[in-house]
This record gives sequence, structure tokens and C-alpha cells, in this order.
Amino acid sequence: MPDFPSFGAILTIAFVLWFVVNFVLPSRKHPDISRYVTAAPLMTPMEQRTIDHIETALPWARVHAQVSMGALLKPVRGLNRSKSTTVRNRFSSKRVDYVIEHRGTGRVVLLIELDDRTHNRAADAARDRITAAAGYITLRLPAGERPSADNVRQRIRSAFLQHPQLARLQSDQF
Repeated sequence: MPDFPSFGAILTIAFVLWFVVNFVLPSRKHPDISRYVTAAPLMTPMEQRTIDHIETALPWARVHAQVSMGALLKPVRGLNRSKSTTVRNRFSSKRVDYVIEHRGTGRVVLLIELDDRTHNRAADAARDRITAAAGYITLRLPAGERPSADNVRQRIRSAFLQHPQLARLQSDQF
């Protein structure tokens, strides 16, 4: 009479089969994570209201929300692959709240950050130095000042007045 495997042996075989099907057979470089994701909102309600104020203040502009800094910045030429990757990794996953693009030229003219009480001044200053080094101007809408059509328009106007390179874009709309 044949010997049947013990319950422990069956359990071990089942585990090995489960492991192979779930972890060995799928590509190790590109595992299927589709069952582990769900949709996330692009913007908070405050960010949604703020983008409306920005678009009203700048009707000549195209406003992009939640843009990856990796889409706006790149490492300088001449770095070796390792250094280039290190530099890119420092900014590529960070996001800019709003990118203001001139509709006519496609040029990015302003970055706008909606600060809140969770923002860290030192980290914000470091981000602003990085974007400024690439030639971008950043306007920060301060925490504690609930964005309204009037104060967003006024802060944008002030940014345009403070930066001569933006002066030619300024119009009577302010």
C-alpha cells in the first residue's frame, strides 16, 4: 500500500507552489502591482480653489498642477552617471503645486507653492534655491493666509513687480 504524504509535507508543497506562482514566475524587474494601488486625488480642496484663483488672475497662462520637479529640472551636463543619478534623485520625486506656462511661448514663467502649516522653511528654501538655479521664480502663498481671488492676484502682481524678467508679461489685468 503506498504511503501518502503527511499533512506537513502537503502544506510545504502548497506553500512552495504559492511562492513560485506569486514571486518567482512574475518578472522580478517589473512585478505586477496593479492589485496594490488605488486612485488618489490630484489636489486637495484648498488646492482646487487656489488653482481657480490663479487661472482667473492669469488668463493668458496655462496652469499645470502637481508637476514633478523631474519634468522641470535635469542634472547639468558633464556629470558622470553616478553623480547625475544622485543629483536627479534629490529632486525628481518632489512636486511643484502649480507651474505657470505662457500659452504663446510654452515657457515656464512662474512656479507657485501653496504653503501650509506642515511646510518646513529650511526645506522650502532649499527647494527654492534648486529651482532658482535652473532659472525659475517661485512664488509662495503663505500658510495662515487662506487664498482668495484678491490675495492671490495681489501676490502674483507683487511677484511680477519684483522680477524684471516677468515685467514684460505683466498686463493691466492686475
